[in-house]
Amino acid sequence: MTRAFAKPTPSNPSGAARALICAALPLFMATHAFAQPHSNPVTEGGSTPCSLPINWTSNRAFRDITAEALIGLRDFGGVSLDGAPIQLSPDGEMIALQLRQANLASNRFCSALVLVPTDGRTPARVIDDAGDIERASFDKYGLVGIPLGIPKPPLVRWHPNGRYLAYVKQRSGKAEIWIIKPDGTDRHMLIQSEVDVEALEWSETGDVLLFRSRPSLVEARDEITREGLNGFRYDDRFWPLGSNQPLPTNQIPSVVQALDIGGATVRSASQEEITQLGSPGGARPAGARAYARFDADHVAWSIADDPAKFRQPARLHVRIGARTFECLAIACRNVTDSWWLPGKQLIFATREGASDEKTGLYHWIPGSSRPRKILVTDDALFGCGVANTQLICAREASLRPRHIVSINVATGSFNTIFDPNPEFAQYRLGRAKRLTWNNSFGIKAFGDLVLPAGYQPGTRLPLVIVQYESRGFLRGGTADEYPIQLLASHGFAVLSFNKPKAYALHGPPVTYDEYLEANQKDWIDRRSTLSSLETIIDRLEQSGVVDPRRVAITGQSDGATTATFALIHSNKFAAAALSTCCEDASMMVGNGEGYRRWYGNFGYPLPGSRADAFWSQSSLAMHADKRPIPILIQASEEEYRMALNTFEVLRAKRWPVEMYIFPHEGHVKFQPAHRFAVYRRVLDWLRRTLNGSAVNGRFAPPATPPHPRKARDGS
Repeated sequence: MTRAFAKPTPSNPSGAARALICAALPLFMATHAFAQPHSNPVTEGGSTPCSLPINWTSNRAFRDITAEALIGLRDFGGVSLDGAPIQLSPDGEMIALQLRQANLASNRFCSALVLVPTDGRTPARVIDDAGDIERASFDKYGLVGIPLGIPKPPLVRWHPNGRYLAYVKQRSGKAEIWIIKPDGTDRHMLIQSEVDVEALEWSETGDVLLFRSRPSLVEARDEITREGLNGFRYDDRFWPLGSNQPLPTNQIPSVVQALDIGGATVRSASQEEITQLGSPGGARPAGARAYARFDADHVAWSIADDPAKFRQPARLHVRIGARTFECLAIACRNVTDSWWLPGKQLIFATREGASDEKTGLYHWIPGSSRPRKILVTDDALFGCGVANTQLICAREASLRPRHIVSINVATGSFNTIFDPNPEFAQYRLGRAKRLTWNNSFGIKAFGDLVLPAGYQPGTRLPLVIVQYESRGFLRGGTADEYPIQLLASHGFAVLSFNKPKAYALHGPPVTYDEYLEANQKDWIDRRSTLSSLETIIDRLEQSGVVDPRRVAITGQSDGATTATFALIHSNKFAAAALSTCCEDASMMVGNGEGYRRWYGNFGYPLPGSRADAFWSQSSLAMHADKRPIPILIQASEEEYRMALNTFEVLRAKRWPVEMYIFPHEGHVKFQPAHRFAVYRRVLDWLRRTLNGSAVNGRFAPPATPPHPRKARDGS
């Protein structure tokens, strides 16, 4: 259901919105200089929605990293290293992005719509607030709207001629489509929707906005409410982990609609418009990735040899006129993106290295035998676009948070265009070293070892393993709960471990179902991952860096399953900190019928089966008679029930196990105060557990998170 606003008028953010947006400013006002934004007529009284610390001058008084500094980092784009974190204007002169910052005092987020000139000299400026930052949900197990916890990905789109920006704001649970001119004028809301806007694009003519949503969700939710008057019949619509009533099913269709920006009227989209929303830039070959179109006669894409097989590398193809060229060079085997530069030059990106941990950029002249390498880097480069002869990309390095760079395609050199966290340079960080190795199955793996800043070679340190992706900025692992630099600053060696490619991907190509079955058979993929962990622990012990008696493993989601599997099958771990827990037979009963069906399809036993041999491989509760190992569980309100069987069995066997539950959280913890408490508790717990100090003490976080400038530190 949508409400259209037929007579657009300039609008200002409410007082509440301005208060929320500006709440984060005291974080840095005391020590940083702020660029004054350009005059902005869309706000009252000359105020601006957010100020950005553009020009920061270091006083060279380096400080140790703190929990507050990590929580308060300004972010843009989604949490993953893909998607479209930035939007480049059609003329390549301006970048649009949604900036957000967690605020501990309010336990909410500051947000802003920001324009960044690509010349690298002109200051960035805020042109509007970006609404509420809300947690995303996901669709799986036949259901719609399972709580996730990461921020909803921003939707910001340039008009085809750069005349307007269209963007989606979340406000009080509703989605609003707004437009604004780049100078900040003519800002107005076009429609308000009761359901999420899932996709947004301009039509080719620029007079219509195309958007996708599920308007019948409103009726479906109302029907569920009415059904509750007679009691719900328990069926596969239930997601017991997150709700005590049914969720809508995936039978509710997504609908593409067209919004006329002149009259703010909404109609059904034509088939041509539906195709355009699904494939912006034109129709593409079936199964194609890395699609780029210069004009009708110059098109590039990558495609797997068999697109029906799961996660197979995609080779580069180019069509020029009536001729199609396939790049047969090794560098063209795993192409993830491509771009046409002026002069019809083709640039493409690859993933390469031990486990696709590197990003490569290449230039290729179709028909030639070998591409020219521009660069290969451990840094993550993503969301790139073309500005004249430069590539503009989001970039993360192991010791540097997300920022925007231009890349000279002739030399491969970087130039920083926008750094939303310039003050981060003041913090003293541990050293990071990329490590690669093979496990006992011959499968390559990689990770990043972070040592304290003052580490003396020959000193054996306790080791904390953080999982399960290690590309980009080393912040807190998957779900950001185990602060790598904060742990290093308190004397831990930290291995940011990247889970190796699945076992099933090292044989003949397989379909998705075959992939799941092959990995599950004899728990072979879990055994491969554990072998990678044991191999690198042995190497670090042999090098004299790690004390093998003091190794802790942490994990969330798949990483938590890796951790509990390791506790069962290995004696190398002295402690485990988990964000989710735990696999055992109870999950096939308590997590809903869709969940049970999905896991049953690739080998998990059905409820009531005599399957002790199966569950003994993954159920920590079945190994409660082993030597007790300290375990910390910090679970969400919507998932802690999965941990109850394991927790109660281990506690009955006198294992030192603690569990904390965070209210109003889904699979990933969203609230800033909760992430702050998780950081502090896990640090304190690891110090007590691995260093043997204050063994009987208990960590008690402050009742109200301190103002960031008044807190002592992150310890």
